[in-house]
Amino acid sequence: MTIVPARHGYGGLRGVSALNFLKRRRREGIEGGGEREDGVKEVVSGRAEGVGNVLIVGGGIGGAYTALNLIKEGVDPREITVVADEWPPYSRHRLPEALKCGCLGGLELGVAEELMDAGVNVVSPARVVSIDPASREVTVQRVGEGEEEVSYDHLVVATGGKPFMPPIPGIGLRGVTTFYGLGDVKRLLSLRVGDRAVVVGGGLVGVAAAISLRRRGLRVALVELKNSLLPQVIDPPLSEPLRKYLTGVEGIKLFLGSRVKRLLGSERVTAVLTDSGVISADAVVFATGVRPNSELLLRAGASNVGGAVTVDGWGRTSLANTYALGDCALSKDYITGKVTYRPLGFVAAHYARYVAKSIAGKASGQGTAGVVPTIYERFGEIRIYRLGLSGSEAHALGLADAEVRVTRHGNGVWEAEVVADGLIVGWESVVIGHKHVIPTVTYLSELRGRRTP
Repeated sequence: MTIVPARHGYGGLRGVSALNFLKRRRREGIEGGGEREDGVKEVVSGRAEGVGNVLIVGGGIGGAYTALNLIKEGVDPREITVVADEWPPYSRHRLPEALKCGCLGGLELGVAEELMDAGVNVVSPARVVSIDPASREVTVQRVGEGEEEVSYDHLVVATGGKPFMPPIPGIGLRGVTTFYGLGDVKRLLSLRVGDRAVVVGGGLVGVAAAISLRRRGLRVALVELKNSLLPQVIDPPLSEPLRKYLTGVEGIKLFLGSRVKRLLGSERVTAVLTDSGVISADAVVFATGVRPNSELLLRAGASNVGGAVTVDGWGRTSLANTYALGDCALSKDYITGKVTYRPLGFVAAHYARYVAKSIAGKASGQGTAGVVPTIYERFGEIRIYRLGLSGSEAHALGLADAEVRVTRHGNGVWEAEVVADGLIVGWESVVIGHKHVIPTVTYLSELRGRRTP
């Protein structure tokens, strides 16, 4: 489909709300190409006929990329409506950079403009508060307005995750925040040079937040329950270079293998009590993972495991004509063929392609063979790479004999192969400096060979 050229506001088409337009389209059965009432001229080729209207709940990577892929599969953009709390969607991966430089611009995903140009209807700020699968209707609540019922032919739920904060005493004190959205960045930007920040959680988000705060001139401590950094990403032997870098170069105090017991203070946090003692704090940042934001689907009766919605290889849930993807849903691991929970953006983008194909009537076979974890992160002069499974994840997915074989090359490069049943199931690398290290074709071939059909 080619659209030339058009723009309209987030509220709908020339004064007609996107929701009202959606309901009118359904009543009138609008079809075909030509010129739309809002002046958009379109040339349609390879259209997916008889799809009906598609309602997407969530405007993040999962929702936005599903809309984009639907258009690529021939679904009329006028039949796609996105209901989102926030719009345009932005990259959470760029939040550390925004915190470091104090600039909130440039976070938006470029796909948003492409969707708006194509004519996708966006209702924002708004949220879906309930789903009625039997009647194929949702209740939409727009900010400052009442609720209204909207019907759908296909429903896609991409409501993402929500940051987890452990239920410890003092968690409600002022100065305590997560590091998950723009609001969190704005709160942290109010801190001054020399203030004391304690980051709880030594994963990708926690390490990135700690470095950004340190670069802003704060005194930073990082507390991690495990004995190594990035425990969900790389195995302990490879985290040692990162530990030395954070303490020696960035000047961050690390408290590894330490549990936070409570936050101290009367109205505002003043310190953190841990297994290692008391750490003074003007602010505490929790980067302790995310949990599925799946209540909407669970209330409608969708099957789930631990709150994450179960889906098949096409992203279909147990509810008719309803799909889920991203941080609210489970996904399939390519290497083992097992189902797992991976709240990562590339997983949502992967499933968006399969959801779109299914809605467009192009599903055949079992759908996706699964996702190969592919992670790249840069922390100052440190680069982290991972392809496939880490040793800890391999064990969690049932590869009990998995072992990690580490090689230090002596030039600021550490590599590790994760091997199970004589096959490579993962590759990790930590690089200091400007060297470039990429996995070879051999690793990719080994990973493909490991796949369980």
